[in-house]
Amino acid sequence: MDVDAVVAEVAAAVGLAEGPAGVADVLRVIARHEPVAAREVSRRAELPVPIVVAVCNELRKRGVVDRARPVRLTAAGRLSLTGREAPGAGQPEITGQCPCCDGLGTVVPDPAAALTGLLERIALGVPAAKMELDQTHCTPDTKLRRVLRMHEAGALAGQRVIVLGDDDLVSVAVAAFAAQVDPAAAPRRLAVVECDPDLVRYLGDQLTDLGMDAEIVMHDLREPLPATLRSGFDVACTDPPYTVAGAELFLSRAVAALAPGAGAHVFFSFGARRPDETLRTQRLMANMGLAVRALVPGFNSYTGAGVLAGTSNLYHLRTTAGSQPAITGSYQGPLYSADTRAAATRPYRCAGCGAVHQVGPGARWALIAELKAAGCPECGGTVLRPLALSAGQKAGKR
Repeated sequence: MDVDAVVAEVAAAVGLAEGPAGVADVLRVIARHEPVAAREVSRRAELPVPIVVAVCNELRKRGVVDRARPVRLTAAGRLSLTGREAPGAGQPEITGQCPCCDGLGTVVPDPAAALTGLLERIALGVPAAKMELDQTHCTPDTKLRRVLRMHEAGALAGQRVIVLGDDDLVSVAVAAFAAQVDPAAAPRRLAVVECDPDLVRYLGDQLTDLGMDAEIVMHDLREPLPATLRSGFDVACTDPPYTVAGAELFLSRAVAALAPGAGAHVFFSFGARRPDETLRTQRLMANMGLAVRALVPGFNSYTGAGVLAGTSNLYHLRTTAGSQPAITGSYQGPLYSADTRAAATRPYRCAGCGAVHQVGPGARWALIAELKAAGCPECGGTVLRPLALSAGQKAGKR
């Protein structure tokens, strides 16, 4: 089997922006971790789940990946990639990844781990995520890891902290940490800017219950920050819409909120993107005078974020003397994923009969969950697999 030729063919068939290297990443993950769920392949290869599924389907056509689930190699594919036919044969994998933190650089110590139950209970009552706002709630462990990362960086105790968009309840995790783990870690000022009125009410109730005197401001970040929130903070934390436009706008508001001068902190969570979008995002950071102090891939885990593999990266940024926001006035352009997506719908093929159905805004089924619940109209099947987007749709597929 000519693996290089197969990789090139699959990359072309899927229209993968990462090219053959992206297919090679998928194969590397499968070879090291088989049998492995597509979602886990997605997380480790830093590619959206539908793209991983499309790549695996093309690899199945070429006899490299087996048709069984979870994802695994065929004997021929395994022999070509690893030199052995049986999975797990030979020497164990050699890895330098920390077995304690799984490469995330942060573990939750016992005193903080005691907060997990509290945060889980609070998360149960959070208003449902609004997909039109790109809301996706992070896990309780992620909330704690973010707080610990901020604490280790000296970005909590006595600091002025602003959270821009907080469907992840980071402000609540900060308050719980200060109230029950380390009172000395309490920020001097805590403000939350949120446009979702349901979240504003919920955050207010939870922060009051935890004894945190926080400012909760209902405000759409398409508009400049109110004067009371400008140039007055030491730390900004944000998990913006997963578009380059969202990154630019939310980082601009973060810089506007921070006190002038070097050394202020920005904790910026952002999912893996197409290579050109990643480059644009990192370039706009540099253009705003934000230096990357650290980047931890896959640091954040989410519930229900299937397309993004349920993870995003954490950037720890620091301001410089010349930091300036890229956007200072009102913003009226596309912002959320739905605004920038070229394709309104995605095709899914029924595994039972092969029928193809469109899912998305304006289609018969707005969500894939609705189609699965109803079953394929042709045969009643509930196993439906996403298809690669057509050439005309690829520009906006991620």
